Amino acid sequence: MLIYLLIGFAAGADSALYLAYNYRPILLNGTIHAEIFASGVVALHFVKRLNARTAGWYLVGVLPVHLTIHFTIIGDLRPD
Repeated sequence: MLIYLLIGFAAGADSALYLAYNYRPILLNGTIHAEIFASGVVALHFVKRLNARTAGWYLVGVLPVHLTIHFTIIGDLRPD
């Protein structure tokens, strides 16, 4: 199960860092950002490993690192 957590860490960091360095135009880069975020789940689907447990481990890995980068580096989710 640790591998799904690590896949989540990688996808979360990749998608948030992509948006940090390519913010404008937001409609185009936001779409690419979302696709990178979901790429781990899509990969799990194609290798027939997607179930509730693996998707849960993926999300446990992806969300903390992803949101941390959004709040600290990008700054678009900070309350004003």
